[in-house]
Order: sequence, then C-alpha cells, then structure tokens
Amino acid sequence: MGFTGAWVVVAVPDDELGRLPGLDGLFVPPAEVEGERAWWEAVHERNRVGRVVHRLWEDEDADRLGQLISRWYEGADAAEGFRRAVTGWLDEREPERFFAAVMRKAFPFGALAYGVGPEAVLGLPGWFGEFVLSADQVWDRLPEFEAALGWSGEERERILDRVRAWLVGLGDEPGYPAEELLDGPLRVVRWAAARGWGVVGVAPVY
Repeated sequence: MGFTGAWVVVAVPDDELGRLPGLDGLFVPPAEVEGERAWWEAVHERNRVGRVVHRLWEDEDADRLGQLISRWYEGADAAEGFRRAVTGWLDEREPERFFAAVMRKAFPFGALAYGVGPEAVLGLPGWFGEFVLSADQVWDRLPEFEAALGWSGEERERILDRVRAWLVGLGDEPGYPAEELLDGPLRVVRWAAARGWGVVGVAPVY
C-alpha cells in the first residue's frame, strides 16, 4: 500500500504557539521505537568518536532508518491534532513563511536524515523534523540548523547524492529537487530569526 509523506516547516508569531493542541509529551518517542532510537544514537556515537561526521550508509542501515521513521510517525497518534493545526497555517500568499515537501512513498525528513547523517540530525530540535520553537529558541538554535543544513561545496554534493538515492530507492520521487530539503527549512528558520518569530515543524503522513 502506498502513502504520501510530508514535511512542513512554518514560521509563526509567538502568540500563535500557545494555541497548538496536544503538545504534552509530543516529542517523546513511543516505547516501541526506543530500541531503534538507541541504535540511531549508537550510530551517532560511533561517528562522533571516529571523527566521521558523515558516512555513506550501508543499505541495511537505510532500510532500518526508514522503518524507524515510519514507526515514529505512524505511532505518534497524539500528534495528529498538532499536525493538522500547523498545516492549517500554510498560506500560498506568504510563501516566505513556510517550507513544504510532499512525496510519494517517501518521508522527506527521512531523505534528509539519510543525506546528512546522525551527527547533524541529532543536533536538530524535536524528533525527526517535528518541533516547536519560540522566537527566543529559534535565535538560540539557529546555529544548529546552520550546521545541519547549511552545507556547501563537495560535501553538499555528496549529501545531495545520498538524498537522491533515498528518494529513488525508498520512494517514488526521482525528480524531486533534493537541494530543497536543505535550503527550504533553513530559509524559513533564518526568516523567523530575523523577524523574532517562532518556528514549528511537522511531518504528516497521508
């Protein structure tokens, strides 16, 4: 059975954040994914100790990461009201305020995670692209977004190659512009930081 995965990052004023439903415990992984989270963090630790920020993932690691992300998104039932509220903020008249990636048979944040690796992903707030940051938190954590997404030169090209491999191997989006998964969210976070707004990320599955 096919599915559609999305990743949405939206800049919002602080007074809107208090209206979001169902935030209590939202970013705590459900019990059934705790073991796999330990594996993901172990990969991160191996890379940190070995001074390797990015490694070219083996196929079995890519498949295992995909299953972990799938269980997280599908198991976080309490997040559905939160996700609907955030996607309701999307407004085509204000494209600078949001980034939205929608993909057939693929999780956009999964493709990003596969591309940049655990060192960068675990530096981001929340869990697998879902987070809520106030204006002050956006400013404080902007360097983490820069470190995770603001690549250039040969390293950027290697990351984009891995993102494209994910979109073709585990998804059905060979033509998706892979660079948008780096540039789009970072653009929104920078925009929010410059204006004193908060930022919210959600990853609905349809």
